[in-house]
Amino acid sequence: MKRLLLIGAATLVLALGAVACGGDDDDEEAATTPAEEPSAETVEVTAGEYAFDLSASPAADTTEITFENAGGEPHNLIFARINEGFTIEDALEAEGEKGTAEEIGFTFAKPGEEGKPIEIKEPLELGNYAMVCTVENKDGTPHYELGMQEEFTIE
Repeated sequence: MKRLLLIGAATLVLALGAVACGGDDDDEEAATTPAEEPSAETVEVTAGEYAFDLSASPAADTTEITFENAGGEPHNLIFARINEGFTIEDALEAEGEKGTAEEIGFTFAKPGEEGKPIEIKEPLELGNYAMVCTVENKDGTPHYELGMQEEFTIE
């Protein structure tokens, strides 16, 4: 009986050692291999009901934003820099006036279509930016109030 317990204990120790060592190489490789970041030079934006899906966050080196409407309603995309001292809420309330924001580009697409790409000719400055859809529903509610707004910071 004592011999059977010793064999069982030894088997358990070996099994636990194999499990503990088995994943180390994979875990180390995963930890040291960085995930490939999507390029931010061209940012692809897909619109649905009522959200934007971005291939990457825009960065200082972004030169083009493409726009596809995968939704069932018309959508637009206003890409703007939110000026210092203002929030996206300030800019939306003032409709970009009063120095709250600077429009970088605009595009529009009907359902199932692509809009004209927004070309960015100069590097984007550090600061806060937003993408919004200002198309209104039949009841007059702008799509950005339903969630079609993205905010990000270029640092």
